[in-house]
Amino acid sequence: MRLTHLISISGLLALLLLFSNPAGAANVFNALSLQKMELEQRHGITNLECFPFLINIGSNADEAERVRQCRVGVTTLASALEKVPDTGLRIVGISTRFLRSGGFHTLLVPWDATREDMIRVLQDTPSLEEQKHFIEKVYQLKKKIQTGLHIRQLYCTFKISNEQCLHGYQTLAAVEPDRRMGRMSWAAVAVTDSHLPEKDRAVLTLKFDDPPSLMTQRMKHDPAAEEWKRQKKIYAEIKKLYGRRLKALQLPNFFCDKGLVQEECLEGAKNFHEAAKDPGLRKKLWGTVTVHKYNTLIKSDHDDVFRYDLAPAEIIRVFSQKPDQSQMQISITLAEKLEKRTKNNSTGLRAVCDLEGLHSADCAQGFENFIAFVRNHRDYRVGRPFTDVMFIDGTQLGRVNFALNSKVRHSYFYIDVHSSPEEMAEHLSRFGSSQSNPVR
Repeated sequence: MRLTHLISISGLLALLLLFSNPAGAANVFNALSLQKMELEQRHGITNLECFPFLINIGSNADEAERVRQCRVGVTTLASALEKVPDTGLRIVGISTRFLRSGGFHTLLVPWDATREDMIRVLQDTPSLEEQKHFIEKVYQLKKKIQTGLHIRQLYCTFKISNEQCLHGYQTLAAVEPDRRMGRMSWAAVAVTDSHLPEKDRAVLTLKFDDPPSLMTQRMKHDPAAEEWKRQKKIYAEIKKLYGRRLKALQLPNFFCDKGLVQEECLEGAKNFHEAAKDPGLRKKLWGTVTVHKYNTLIKSDHDDVFRYDLAPAEIIRVFSQKPDQSQMQISITLAEKLEKRTKNNSTGLRAVCDLEGLHSADCAQGFENFIAFVRNHRDYRVGRPFTDVMFIDGTQLGRVNFALNSKVRHSYFYIDVHSSPEEMAEHLSRFGSSQSNPVR
């Protein structure tokens, strides 16, 4: 595709509508990012996430398939919004169920829902009067709870419905104040669907269907501190039993996911300890290895996840795919060299690689493809307001969600590092102008 002039942001949107072809675009993430821009501009959807609360991902191949499924769901949603454009939605999650949460501006939709089912749910929105009544009820409950129980910050997560959130607040409002609650170390209280800790350990989690007695108990005792004591015992046991071999791997961080019980964590450590006898694994570089309930994933050059009951032979088979230290050093050196070559190029773009979840060899390949694009499109200039292009791994859900909702997405645009030279040229052409011959 060739554009004959630099495009403004409004011109870019028109081109996205004209040329976006979800069914035919080869790279899933690149097409998905364009769809997100269109939804944001046409329908006001500021946040779009792919399977935001998914725990059971599986393998790297399964994760890539989830990204593809997300794109299917977004394509259907975009079609449904043409029929119901004035939804007031701001946050949408492509998921495995329908769920309206976070007030009336947040909605989860199943990735495989039909257009008709999505239209029906989008149309099934309470009236403005009903919404105001519900929000006022929640506001008054929160005010009572925060005043009576001295809670600094109180919120419901997007994992539960509006009705479940209201139920949790009604139960919490029945909890009798106690001076010990005000001395707890948690900074916020989150009403959600489990007692598992949030990413921020200073957040106390309460289940929306907890009885008042259990909410009272959790607020009087610091579950985060108790959980940390339990984990310290587990890690001390792992160090005692398996520390020598893990140290021989030069493994700096070995963790168990918060969803594991003690027996599962120790089983995972034992399996990894047995696998670590393999000489091939000692040639790898290790950063953070996490034992998980369900997943086995190679996240980057250094970081990995494996299922707690994965047999040692399978651990060896999977992680033998990681590059050896010598291979990795070659890739890192090449990526650094190529990055320098991209600086002050004629496009007006700064090219960078994602700092998380990206293999150095993939980063180097992304730079090589970009350099080839610049060489073959010497009069290409990026359109305003864009200044940077970032290469990400478009097969990882976490990095896809990061890119779709980046705070700097109005000046950065993102490209899947796995894009072929032709796919990269096509994607870049949407953000600027070029008169040169296409990449050969």
